[in-house]
Amino acid sequence: MLRLGLTFVFASFLALVVAVPAHAQGGNPLIERGIGEYDELRFEEALQTLSAALVRHGNTREQQGQIYRYLALTYLALDREEEAAGAWRSMLAIDPAHEASSDLSPRFREFFAQVRQQWESEGRPGRAPPAPVSIQHRSPPQANRGEAVELSAQVDDPGGRVAQLVLAYRQGTSAVFRRVDTTREGNDYVATIPADDVSPPLVEYYFEAVDGGGLPIASRGDVAAPLRIAVPAPGGDVTSEAWFWIAIGGGAAVVAGAIVLGVVLGSQGGGNNPQGTLVITIDD
Repeated sequence: MLRLGLTFVFASFLALVVAVPAHAQGGNPLIERGIGEYDELRFEEALQTLSAALVRHGNTREQQGQIYRYLALTYLALDREEEAAGAWRSMLAIDPAHEASSDLSPRFREFFAQVRQQWESEGRPGRAPPAPVSIQHRSPPQANRGEAVELSAQVDDPGGRVAQLVLAYRQGTSAVFRRVDTTREGNDYVATIPADDVSPPLVEYYFEAVDGGGLPIASRGDVAAPLRIAVPAPGGDVTSEAWFWIAIGGGAAVVAGAIVLGVVLGSQGGGNNPQGTLVITIDD
């Protein structure tokens, strides 16, 4: 009976792991989500979601233009004019005929008209295919409650496009991600999640590379598929936490940098106290 139960649990887990994420099935749900957050005036959340949408693989040219347009609107709503101008110029390179909507405020229309005028005076520069940027990082599977977590990553940037690598993190699964700049130490980019933000049941985070204009160009994890570090409660283990099984049921466990699944495998030392641990590590 024990073997049969383990086979069922393991087979079910594998079925969830190999399931294709929604964003890999031809669409990018983060675009609609980000636009919705912008329309609801949740600008910080919209910025995080649209940034994640921008660096997702598989976007069409039209989708890229749409993301840049709403990024520009969001940046300007947050009074970040340099990034807003960069996003609008990127959008114009994809869709040169686009004009600011008449339902925008006069301030927005004037700003984007000035950006277009400068872009046109420069000869309508396009966007050459950029050299790809990748971020390497291994996620620690677990952290101790109340202890700071130092994280490091390496960046492969053949075109020299990365101006800064940012760590975004939050405690739990509901808060807006906080962003901190990493520090360069040799070949590593290092940042620390403060001890006060390391508490059960978990910490979520991702790395995001931005260019000189502050626009995202690569990520390791993102706002919709963050990396996770389990933070067990004193005397507990991660499989006893409700979030662990909910995350697996929703497919979110697939995107964790490392997942540790504790299951009963057999008896150790005899008696009626079966113990054991099956460790499954998944690198995305």
